[in-house]
Amino acid sequence: MKPWNYLILLFVPALVYAGYLLGGWWNFLVPLCCFVVYPFTNFLFSSSAKDNTNVPQTYSSSAYSNIALSFVPVLIALTGWAVYVAGSASITSVSFGGLALSVGIVNGVLGFTLAHEFIHRFSKTEQVAGYLLLLQNNYMHYGIEHVWGHHVYACTPEDPHTARIGEPIYFYLFRAIKGTYKNAWNIDAKKLSRASYKFSFMHSRMLLFAVLQILLMLLIFFTLGPLSLIFFLLQNAVAIALLHIINYLQHYGLMRKTSLTGGYERLGAHHAWNTGRYNKSINLFQLESHADHHMHPGRPFDKLSHHDDSPAHPAGYSFMVLLSLIPPLWFKIMDKRILIRSDN
Repeated sequence: MKPWNYLILLFVPALVYAGYLLGGWWNFLVPLCCFVVYPFTNFLFSSSAKDNTNVPQTYSSSAYSNIALSFVPVLIALTGWAVYVAGSASITSVSFGGLALSVGIVNGVLGFTLAHEFIHRFSKTEQVAGYLLLLQNNYMHYGIEHVWGHHVYACTPEDPHTARIGEPIYFYLFRAIKGTYKNAWNIDAKKLSRASYKFSFMHSRMLLFAVLQILLMLLIFFTLGPLSLIFFLLQNAVAIALLHIINYLQHYGLMRKTSLTGGYERLGAHHAWNTGRYNKSINLFQLESHADHHMHPGRPFDKLSHHDDSPAHPAGYSFMVLLSLIPPLWFKIMDKRILIRSDN
């Protein structure tokens, strides 16, 4: 994809504002478009063959990075505006609920995807951008656990983000959210124990993140009121749930083998699900090429490649998110794909 083609994704936050202007049930325009209209039309009109083409890159990585960074002020402005209007006396309960769900989806789909991209980068600008997006999602500890936890233990029992075969999404969400927080504290504590700080607690990133998040919530409460804070927390919950549902899809049932020495095999293309059918003109910053990201964590999204060895979902992410919410149907479709691969 050309760098500027990613700007089509700005259509999603624009739908939030359009739904608010139309009022009432129109505030549910984002979930309707993202999880009904898009997957249905994509399933009908996209090719049944997977896109296995790795197109040579003809544009500089800085061009893609700048496009990705341009989304950050848009997402922060959208969240700030929505938190502000949610505290107004004129908003109805239907509009309030629809707006919270819509903003949460935008922050879950675009916000967390971009935050995930930036926390893997080495430039200060991108690192700060990533943590700003995590701050507005009230999930800054994810930056610690994902890089130094998930990328080390993915597809093992030690990883809270890897769903076991036969594990319902609802049980998984509780375990993943709890495990992410616990692992982040453990990772931060280990890093501090290896340092020679006189007052180590003052250098704790987890404490810093907690203070920043509490200050943000207090700011919202005292300047905009309790309704705005409730709205902020509701859209946080939607975004965080969506983040972990995507994680559920990406590694479901795929476990690394142990060696004779007790270690785990190296992560390979067969340890992450890539998306199945998808529209080649629209992708979520190469979220679909998750296997290559695990094989090369420092590789920017524009250079991620497709791997034929990766298992593929039968449909795109939008459809698979809905499918995961119906565990019996999910197990029926997905478990046999895992067993077939295990037999090969």
